[in-house]
Amino acid sequence: MNCFSFIPYGLDKKFVSLPQGRDFCFSYSNNFTYMTTNEFGARVIFDKNNLGRITAFGESQLLGLDFSDGDISHDLNLIFPNKNLEIYAAPNNGPFEVLEQIKNLQGTKLKGTNWLEGESIVIGFNYSTDIFRIGEGWNPKKFVPIGKKDLTRIFYLPGYHDLLLIIARSTGKQFGSTVSNAAKTLHYYFAISDEERRKNIKRWLTGVSNSEVMKAPDKTLLIFPPYWYLEASEIQKKKIREHFLLFNCAVVKSGLFESVIISEFPNIDTKLAVDNRHYLSGSLIYKEFHC
Repeated sequence: MNCFSFIPYGLDKKFVSLPQGRDFCFSYSNNFTYMTTNEFGARVIFDKNNLGRITAFGESQLLGLDFSDGDISHDLNLIFPNKNLEIYAAPNNGPFEVLEQIKNLQGTKLKGTNWLEGESIVIGFNYSTDIFRIGEGWNPKKFVPIGKKDLTRIFYLPGYHDLLLIIARSTGKQFGSTVSNAAKTLHYYFAISDEERRKNIKRWLTGVSNSEVMKAPDKTLLIFPPYWYLEASEIQKKKIREHFLLFNCAVVKSGLFESVIISEFPNIDTKLAVDNRHYLSGSLIYKEFHC
């Protein structure tokens, strides 16, 4: 099995993907994480009880960077027990990239058959990062280190992946840091006006309503709270909670999802990964949200 110093992922035209049809591992949070992907680049996790399948889309928090195949339970299995998981997620794969990925799958999976008609779909929205990625200035090319073709080459050329990462960092691509960026992110977050944030949310919800996602009969939105909340002042925390509630209500009132599931806000005991940007698997408590 190929093991990498950093999770391998690349830009596939308009969305971000893991390697396709591979078994691999990578170093993360002082340990190694082991994953298996299918021919479309989805991480697959099989449950012994096999009571159906959940097909999920999102970014790295939904993927579960610290969760290895064979561990006790992925967060999605905590919410949807005994289900097989097919997770189309990768770092920096924002909400609009998710819609492009679903559109791409609709045109390729099962040779064009409308597979969505029978799917239970989960879309992850990480408020930590996705609230910025629905803005007009978001461009995954600034953060994704390699392209789709390189995702194949790294499995045959030892050291090639590390070389690509070195080159990417030297050209200014930002990823993989273990230094907390919470203070900087909080400053960036509060620099966004209420009007701009509402406009971005409406723009994304409109994108969802016009996307292939609507063909799925069972759609769930899973919302993760911001990791930078823990380092906010009490005044800032109150504002963040208000904004979070407004976002959740906007989603519910849109009527686009059959259910909306959120996590409770973190506290000082909530476990973060070494990178200070992700919650460890099993550290969050989830509940269905009603506005």
